[in-house]
Amino acid sequence: MKQDEQKIYEKLISDQRFVAWAAGKNDADDYYWEQWRNSHPEYLPVFEEACETVRMFRFSEKNSSPAEVERQWKQAEQRMYAKTRKLTAPNILDWYKRVAAILIFPLTIAALWFFYSQFQLKIEFERVANYHHEHQVQVEAPLGGQLVAELPDGSKAWLNSGSTLNYPAVFSREKREVEMSGEIYFQVAKGNEPFFVKNLGPTIQVHGTEFNVHAYENEELVTVALAEGKISLNGNGQQLELIPGEVVTFNRRSEQLHKQKDDIYPYTCWREGRYIFRNASLGSVLRTLERRYNVSIELRGGEELSQTKYNATISGEPLQQILELLTFTAPLNYEYKKAQMLDDGSFSKAEVVLWKNNNKMVSPKK
Repeated sequence: MKQDEQKIYEKLISDQRFVAWAAGKNDADDYYWEQWRNSHPEYLPVFEEACETVRMFRFSEKNSSPAEVERQWKQAEQRMYAKTRKLTAPNILDWYKRVAAILIFPLTIAALWFFYSQFQLKIEFERVANYHHEHQVQVEAPLGGQLVAELPDGSKAWLNSGSTLNYPAVFSREKREVEMSGEIYFQVAKGNEPFFVKNLGPTIQVHGTEFNVHAYENEELVTVALAEGKISLNGNGQQLELIPGEVVTFNRRSEQLHKQKDDIYPYTCWREGRYIFRNASLGSVLRTLERRYNVSIELRGGEELSQTKYNATISGEPLQQILELLTFTAPLNYEYKKAQMLDDGSFSKAEVVLWKNNNKMVSPKK
């Protein structure tokens, strides 16, 4: 080959895109390489020779090993030797050319194998990465329990009872996005990619921080409390930024956002097994007890009774003790039915029924 032809040849066989196409691994590039051929007719023989080199060695995931390259090289060497024996009147220059060809050819094959292997590795990595981007992981905290999940970027999420979290097995390079329902405390690792939390309320954009999201499907209010760092929320044309010590509530019915300064501890202490109710409705308290103790609770008495306000702290007391507390501060009676073993060996949920007792005297609230 002439010097310029040799450069084109070496450039082609070291081009990962060309090697993949010539090996039949990327038909989508047919048009690209056809245009290359038409634009460089003077190098058409070089182009065909480079294609033949790739095809001759039949590179693939299964047989592109160094051992296979060595076997193919020996066969090629034998063919080259057979051709050189047919030459007549060899001179010293021809001998040097043959020696140079023998020395250059294995280096060319080694380079070809290296670049093609790198290309295959890149393709495999992208295939696996794309699979993981598309593959969603779901974790769910059982009723009556909690769990901690570590996300692909090192972030952590504490899931309260009855909460779910969905996220990709590998985050994309553009963003880190998760979707949740229930109540989760996030500890987000710092990163260049923005972190988004999709929930029943406004999507939350995070900037390396710690915060709590309360967003159960059977609750009207979504509450976001920021412990550290900075977050922003976008909902119903409103955009709010939070700093530590601020709480945002989102009314799912009216779609209104409200921000205020508040003590963060009552919003996050559930991770310690403690629940603090401050002017909370009886309905909200009972829904928390259902999730915390994995029981079914029915309240008979209408909306007025459901809106009765309570201030209390729960720290792992038995459910029946808490029920006694509720009836001590409100005109309520209750019936508790223990969980029953079913025919298949599993247990039904325990059941609680509460109703209003107008004849009952209650202790005055302090």
